[in-house]
Amino acid sequence: MAKRKPITCCPHCGSKEGIFTKTTYHRVPWRCGFNKEEQDNGEMYDNTEMITGGEIAYCQVCGKAICRMSTLRKQWEGTNDG
Repeated sequence: MAKRKPITCCPHCGSKEGIFTKTTYHRVPWRCGFNKEEQDNGEMYDNTEMITGGEIAYCQVCGKAICRMSTLRKQWEGTNDG
């Protein structure tokens, strides 16, 4: 099997800004008023019990899907800073 070329930028827009994943945080309290105005949520992730998802990497700039996170994890294996 041929070695895959490393992913160093978004194949859609060319951005080198980075990626994000869409994860689900379970049991995270989010506070808002009855008028739907967000209140102080500075500590909302402190008591997170479980995180799921996040298996697709999306471009931070254009928001399009780039690859599976497993592809990036394989690419990062063996690097000192990954």
